[in-house]
Amino acid sequence: MKPLVPRPPGPLHRKAREVVPFAVRSGVFRLPHVLRWLRDRGGPERAEPVGVVVCERSSPMRRPGTTYAEALQAAKEANVARVARALHGVRVPPGGVLSWHATIGPPLRFRGFAPGPELHDGVLATGAGGGACQVANLLFWLGAHAGMEVVERHRHGLDLFPDDRRDVPFGCGATVFYPHSDLVLANPHGTGLRFAFVRDGADIVGRVLAEDPLPRTYRLEERDHRFFRRDGEVWRANAIHRVATDASGATTDTLLVDNLARVTYPVPSERLEAP
Repeated sequence: MKPLVPRPPGPLHRKAREVVPFAVRSGVFRLPHVLRWLRDRGGPERAEPVGVVVCERSSPMRRPGTTYAEALQAAKEANVARVARALHGVRVPPGGVLSWHATIGPPLRFRGFAPGPELHDGVLATGAGGGACQVANLLFWLGAHAGMEVVERHRHGLDLFPDDRRDVPFGCGATVFYPHSDLVLANPHGTGLRFAFVRDGADIVGRVLAEDPLPRTYRLEERDHRFFRRDGEVWRANAIHRVATDASGATTDTLLVDNLARVTYPVPSERLEAP
């Protein structure tokens, strides 16, 4: 299968990136959306989550080899804790959707978000709310294992770190950036779902609880994983399938997401796909 590579930005787009700082570009774009949110802000239904635990996952806030400078790491952890609190107890009714942006709102300093680590034009930088994508990754994993439909999901175009102690397939996450890169999950079940997020020591623990037992269980499988070289750069790609199993043992296999990212760390030549 021939890998697809995203179209590079055009000359005008590249020129704007060179001349106008990222913070200015993003701030101008965000302004009308922030004003609309301030006018209309509400939020999803929340209550202490109870029900049948469908899935659970723990995510460490510090990993060997990927920890930032201490001040940046502390800001990331503060942002992670803040968005986890905002998501705790959120209910998604049957046929309803959960939108990250509608739930969390704009990550602004006056709302208490700290300047944490972000990617700006493919370069590590700081921005209010930076690092909260860790919870978006966890939310995506939980929603996928609860059988939710992926309405909108994005991921970084860069693969920043090798698989040091990674226990899930590459690409089992999501990136969010207010307001134009959202994570939206829909509840296709006939019962409501609630999310629970708590801090347990150095970890964030997420759970999905169903008001009634779900008729199927779900697991994720990685297919077609490969590293390959294109135009002098190394890329990584795979497909994530979801396998649903009902009470009789019958399974249904569905392609959930395709992933493609440029790799920023050295990859041994023996792991590269032959041209």
